[in-house]
Amino acid sequence: MLRRMHPKVSIRPATVNDAVETAAVFSAAFRSMNFVPKLHSDAEDQAFVLGFIADGETWIALRGGRIVGLACIEDDWLAHLYVHPSFQSSGVGTALLNQVKAQRPEGFQFWAFQANTGARRFYERHGCVAAEFTDGAHNEEKTPDVRYEWRG
Repeated sequence: MLRRMHPKVSIRPATVNDAVETAAVFSAAFRSMNFVPKLHSDAEDQAFVLGFIADGETWIALRGGRIVGLACIEDDWLAHLYVHPSFQSSGVGTALLNQVKAQRPEGFQFWAFQANTGARRFYERHGCVAAEFTDGAHNEEKTPDVRYEWRG
């Protein structure tokens, strides 16, 4: 099967000026996950994304000048990695994950929903290992999740 190739992805640190476009990617990616409830409005997502860009370490992926993905790192946690649904399976997630690995060469951990089989295959293909499974009682969506680790 031939996959249509997209222009090269570039990665750079996010700024607060990127918050609206980055939040649109975050919202679209979350809406595409039909196995988990979307609990927040797009406006709430925008405020949330602005907060983690302003206060943390957030990287964005661009194709043709358009923001198509994001990764937010907090200490040794990959807090968020989302790719716009139109750009999934095109190398954007790999570029973002490689940036996170470069920023945290000692390793990091993160949560994924157990039902997100596509993301889980992606992470496992890139050397991440499932370390803990939960029933979701401690996440906002109350959806079973799995904690992954990547060790450099």
